[in-house]
Amino acid sequence: MPILEKLINPTSYSPQAEDTSIAMDVFEFQQLRQRSNLDRLRMSSVLTQRARQISLRGLKLRFSSLSRDEFTQKVVRAWLQEDCPENFIPSSSESMWIQDPLEVAVQLHNLLMSLQIDYYITGGASAVMYGEPRTTRDIDLVLSIALSQIDALAIELEKSGFYIAGLDEVRSGQSKILQVIQMESIARADLMIAGDRPFDLIQFERKQSIDVGEGQVLYYASPEDVILNKLKWRVQSGSEKQWRDVLGILKIQRDLLDVGYLQEWASDLGVLEDLNMAMEQVKI
Repeated sequence: MPILEKLINPTSYSPQAEDTSIAMDVFEFQQLRQRSNLDRLRMSSVLTQRARQISLRGLKLRFSSLSRDEFTQKVVRAWLQEDCPENFIPSSSESMWIQDPLEVAVQLHNLLMSLQIDYYITGGASAVMYGEPRTTRDIDLVLSIALSQIDALAIELEKSGFYIAGLDEVRSGQSKILQVIQMESIARADLMIAGDRPFDLIQFERKQSIDVGEGQVLYYASPEDVILNKLKWRVQSGSEKQWRDVLGILKIQRDLLDVGYLQEWASDLGVLEDLNMAMEQVKI
């Protein structure tokens, strides 16, 4: 089979899912490699919007007897799950609950730039752009921010329609994550305060500017740094979703990746064995 002939050793190649054949997986990623980063990012946004639409329809069918306020609470709890604040009420109609996730990212970008706070997007929201498109629950942003700037940031977030959780913990130094929810769209974002270790700092130097249309840019972690962080988080959480994201990025980016950089920092972060195993499974 022509597709399989391009594989060095098909028996060690790992498809994204157990029920996907090697041939089909290779074909699908050949097609995805022909798309741009922005194409894959928009594919993920559409998947996330459709997932919310389907969820909304299902909840309406199941809880048709609830009042509007009761139904809204049901939706909020279903979508935010353990991150749902007590008595949280969206400030808009259902049509806003399924808006493009990129709109919230753009809103946060413009807000952070107005405060001269450097940032980059990481986590699943970056993985779907460099790798396999999928739905995402939230947006993870890493901020280069001093504690003295936190209150100013919180004021602007509230003015812009965001609910903020964890502010007191961040102020006191007990936490480095501000959880924010866009009141109109029920879209959640984690704003993480960057550390000061060499790996924390170099990720800002390597962040990539992505034009998402009409001259609007967003800053994303580099694909290498997304891989490294995903490998770290997998060790901490045991999540197979992290592994699938890593394989997806490796399969699509392939020869575009700086393998030397990956190996150097994987060794420093204690995930070199995992990186080598992932590279073996995608034939890099």
